Amino acid sequence: MTTLTRLSTHVTLGLALLAIVLTASAMPASAHVLIERAVPRGDGSVELTMTFDHSCDAAPTVGLVVEAPQGSELVEGTGPSGWSATVENGRLEFAGPGIGSGQAPQFTIVARLGGAVGEKLLFPTQQTCADGDGYTWADVSESEERPAPRIVATAATLAEVRPSVPAGAEPASRPDDGASTLQLVTALVLVAAVGYAGGRLLLSRAGSGRGR
Repeated sequence: MTTLTRLSTHVTLGLALLAIVLTASAMPASAHVLIERAVPRGDGSVELTMTFDHSCDAAPTVGLVVEAPQGSELVEGTGPSGWSATVENGRLEFAGPGIGSGQAPQFTIVARLGGAVGEKLLFPTQQTCADGDGYTWADVSESEERPAPRIVATAATLAEVRPSVPAGAEPASRPDDGASTLQLVTALVLVAAVGYAGGRLLLSRAGSGRGR
């Protein structure tokens, strides 16, 4: 294998590594509490169907507390058989007999939503298990560990339509940009380091070969 071929191989491996890093950073985390459907009711409110797919290890889920997006209101809810639903301090609290992992319970939420068409509306949710443990599903980005349940607002699902963000304007908050940039820079540095080390090694070997 020639020196040029070896250098080409190192560069190819480095690019493949970069692709793996970037692909991994772009993959969203699996949402374990999510909103499956959003159905307009024709009176300015919308019916949301929420579910989850796992509890806390061996402990079943005994409660969910759902918060409304800013500028929205949770009106009422209905849980699975035996579960209660109470609106208190702007939050919708579900409580009932334990639901274990592997089940797909459905919780119905009636809400009046405010927002702009195309906006992601987040519903931060606290999942409580029988052993006192639980999960807080409130991350803004879907790529984070515990993303908040969400829907994309449409004119039909909104009770109050706010002006859209002007074209070309930056969002008020972009929590992913710093992490994405750091991942990209780290990957590029890693690729450069691998290529540099490989080049130095090959040049050293080539110099030793000429000295013989």
